[in-house]
Amino acid sequence: MRLDPAFYFRRTGLRKLLDDEGTRHVPLADIVAEVHESARLPAALAGTPLVRLSNLRACEFDLSGLQCLDQSASRSWPQARPGDVLFARSAAPFRAAVVPDDVQMPITVSPEITVIRPRGAVVPEYLAALLSTEAYGKVLQDLSYRRSPTALRRLRLQDIKHLPVPLPGRSLQEEIRAAYNSAAHLSRESREEISSVVRAVHSEIDIKVRWPQLPRDRLVVRRAELTDRWDVSFAHGRLMRAALAEAKVMVPLFTLARPVPSSLRGIDEDDLVVVVKAEDINESSFLVERPRASRLAELSSRMRQPLATGDVLLCTTGQGEQVAYLDESLSGSGLPLLGSATFTALRFHETPRFYAVALAHPIVRKQLQLLSSGTVQRFVNKSDLDELLVPSLGSVWREDFDVRLDRAIERRREALAALDRLLEAAQRFVQEGWHS
Repeated sequence: MRLDPAFYFRRTGLRKLLDDEGTRHVPLADIVAEVHESARLPAALAGTPLVRLSNLRACEFDLSGLQCLDQSASRSWPQARPGDVLFARSAAPFRAAVVPDDVQMPITVSPEITVIRPRGAVVPEYLAALLSTEAYGKVLQDLSYRRSPTALRRLRLQDIKHLPVPLPGRSLQEEIRAAYNSAAHLSRESREEISSVVRAVHSEIDIKVRWPQLPRDRLVVRRAELTDRWDVSFAHGRLMRAALAEAKVMVPLFTLARPVPSSLRGIDEDDLVVVVKAEDINESSFLVERPRASRLAELSSRMRQPLATGDVLLCTTGQGEQVAYLDESLSGSGLPLLGSATFTALRFHETPRFYAVALAHPIVRKQLQLLSSGTVQRFVNKSDLDELLVPSLGSVWREDFDVRLDRAIERRREALAALDRLLEAAQRFVQEGWHS
């Protein structure tokens, strides 16, 4: 039994909506041909591509950074096909997207994602837009549950099948499809533009910096060095940084930036703030997208790091590799920005967009991996960041890349605006049907 009043209240309301004589809603199970759950299987270096939560955003399907499953082990997994709706039923916000026609088959999904195959009378893009709206998000939030306090919120398959879905005429569904495809086209173009600039930056760094060769079998450490931190990875990292320091373009991090102070002066517990979490970061665009506002009193102590537009966030906790640039669109609400302690916030003296991309270079990620410590959860101390070396090209190169990234980010903002218009149109349609 679930001791969850919100769940029972919401389920009762949905049943009344479906049982009403004048209803224009049908259960989701009646308009889809198949609903598939996934099983958890080990990953592999090569095999069937795997779509994870990070590849799925509201009405967006991102194929960058796909992991793989062993070909023999993945035969029992459901194979997603073009036109299927992939629905993230774990980790709010819940969202959905359609598998595009140009995806190379076969492809499968992680256990947090459900594959929904609509019938011919339902346009897949229409269904994905509905499931990604804020109205459905509130419903799904009440229906979801946690198996343990630290687990992700999760939806049961039977609750998904009983969701009430309004089924309008084909013409309205085709309008939603046209808006969806237009936004998807803009998203694809903006991702390609940002990726081309990132490749250019990383290629220029690769030309000027060579990977050092580290000893594999034996490492000699002097007794005097043991007064500092001692572990094998840290010692390897120190050797690596000593070799990298010979390249003129490798510069200590804190000669280029300063850490953001952690004062909350001027913010009361009842004030609204914009919260930046790890799941709000789009790794392919280096942007924080659609963060949510919350009262300061509702946030944990790990969510109270003050931020400002122009800052760069570097993930220094866990296995995450997120790097984000806080662009000017985050200041539109006029609310203070607060971030998670998962990140170290850096305020660069110039060209912050360029340095956000430079921090994502593998040579920086390798240094962070060797600097990290901890047995339960890996993290990097701020004191250890003093030794981090960052690629820094000449000012002319950096300013050129910074301008190109600014243009690419502007294209990404246009794509996000198109997606917002799509979700707002779907939201209005949902609310009109529920109120009537």
